[in-house]
Amino acid sequence: MNTTVAATRRAMLALPSVVVATASRAQTSWPDRPVRMLIGYPPGGPTDFIGRLAATGLQTAWGQTVVVENRAGASSSVAAEVVSRAAPDGLTLFFASNAVVLNAAIHPSMPYALPDSFAPVGTFCTAPNVFWCAANQPWRDLEAVAAAARAQPGTLAYGTTGVGGTGHFGGETVCRALGISLTHVPYRGTAPLMQDVLGGRVPLLAHGMAGAVGPYQAGQIRPLAILGPKRAPELPEVPTMAELGRPVPDSGLWFGIMAPVGTSPALVTRMADDLKALAATADTRTKLATQAAVPDFIGPQEFTARIRTELATWQGIARSVGIKPD
Repeated sequence: MNTTVAATRRAMLALPSVVVATASRAQTSWPDRPVRMLIGYPPGGPTDFIGRLAATGLQTAWGQTVVVENRAGASSSVAAEVVSRAAPDGLTLFFASNAVVLNAAIHPSMPYALPDSFAPVGTFCTAPNVFWCAANQPWRDLEAVAAAARAQPGTLAYGTTGVGGTGHFGGETVCRALGISLTHVPYRGTAPLMQDVLGGRVPLLAHGMAGAVGPYQAGQIRPLAILGPKRAPELPEVPTMAELGRPVPDSGLWFGIMAPVGTSPALVTRMADDLKALAATADTRTKLATQAAVPDFIGPQEFTARIRTELATWQGIARSVGIKPD
């Protein structure tokens, strides 16, 4: 064997280790510049608060600035589209809630596909959805509401913060579970909704704990059921729909991070590991509690499966009860 052939063989044998070393260096160098995290809502709301909490923690873990961008519009679909079209380099991320899934469930066409236009990283936390009545109403449980609805068909209404949101889907699942019909009254935000509930104009509402804590603590609204699989820490005495023998799909909020499709699996895993570690800290739990949320991490594969399952579930419910964009 001449010297040239031997040298060539040695170089070829060394190539895999060179590739691995290069990939490792590329992985450890990320992020080499600021990361953008898009939030699909204006500053000041629960999604913005929780997203900024995640951004601050990940900024420390990554040793690089994480810049939060509020791209409000179309129930976070504007932000989702921007991220779906971004380079898959881990430098543009979407801080998502399940609003993006519900929105896709009622729109026949979107400029991206869920979850196929994304690389889901993981969920950060969850917050329960609750079915309430005004405290000045006589009902103490859902069966009493159902009896009143049957006795006075077409007269009872429930309010939410908008068509196609978690409250709307949650309220409709309650109606289906109880076999009753309630009139849905959508509002543009929590403030006008609570104003009408407290004023006696709408007796019932489907709303998450965040935004309802004040009226609840003031004794102005009464929780009747949790619209999810577990009791809420803030409402330990309130049963879930499943405990009442009326199981419904979980319409509670989740919050998580999604990257553009094509982001390397190794990078997605790294981001997921860091998000998991952040969700596990006592400081995170304390801060999330101010939004009635709890740390609840699931990784990339389970998160992707959850999005697929929820999209199919809510599409079916939207068709069956006629939920359409307003």
